[in-house]
Amino acid sequence: MNEIIGGKEGQRAYWNEHLRQHWGPEGASSLTLGRQFNLWRYRVRRRVFRRLVRRLALRPANLSVLDVGSGTGFFVKQWLGLGVKTFAGLDISDWAVGQLMQAYPKGKFYRADISALPSPLPPEAFDAVTAMDVLVHLVDDAAYLSALHNLARALKPGGYLFYSDAFFHGADKQWEDYWKGRSLSFVTAAMRDSSLEIISRVPMSVLMSAPTDTRHRETNERLWERLIVDTVRRGEWIGFLVGAVLYPLELVLVSTLRESPAIEIMICRKS
Repeated sequence: MNEIIGGKEGQRAYWNEHLRQHWGPEGASSLTLGRQFNLWRYRVRRRVFRRLVRRLALRPANLSVLDVGSGTGFFVKQWLGLGVKTFAGLDISDWAVGQLMQAYPKGKFYRADISALPSPLPPEAFDAVTAMDVLVHLVDDAAYLSALHNLARALKPGGYLFYSDAFFHGADKQWEDYWKGRSLSFVTAAMRDSSLEIISRVPMSVLMSAPTDTRHRETNERLWERLIVDTVRRGEWIGFLVGAVLYPLELVLVSTLRESPAIEIMICRKS
């Protein structure tokens, strides 16, 4: 059974057009890095995510799960590959939801703004929720806090939230009105206020994403852009080769480092 619920029209229009033109990993991630390099990045995400599910000793066959900001459906596909009992997705784009409804007719998909009040989601309905690379697009702090409360409300007691961000040890960083990475101290307080206990943080990307959480942030970001971004922009086949070279090293780093200078996954449990 599929369900569609309304959302913010301005953001919806942007993501409708964006995903209609770029229905692939580059549309859900970074157009600048191209499709082939992004495919390698998502291979790393898949490995990290599955390792986390195993670490938590979750039994997928008993799980009811939700993926927020589903986009092209990468994490919907990951949950399905694990054999979950039931699944749902949420995205503000009705274009994305339409595509996902066709691809996964057994799921329930909400076309909604995750920060909307009242919450578009049923209470205590899900054992696990993924919100990957999505809450960073809520640049307004009130909307961000509202989204966290909605996610916590949708989780069953003891349920898990998988959430990715940079989790800056220093100040927040915002890029125009499109993206905002928040400090670890802000996120920690927000999780506590939403009755979500932080279980752990693990690297999701180290070399394949910009090193935004470092002492010399701007210098390191410029260096990364010159070495990685400028190289992969020369062509898709170059992006493929760079990704293939970095992939094994990236797997070692995300499995051995305690923290990442780039993107991490925070695992939270509803108390």
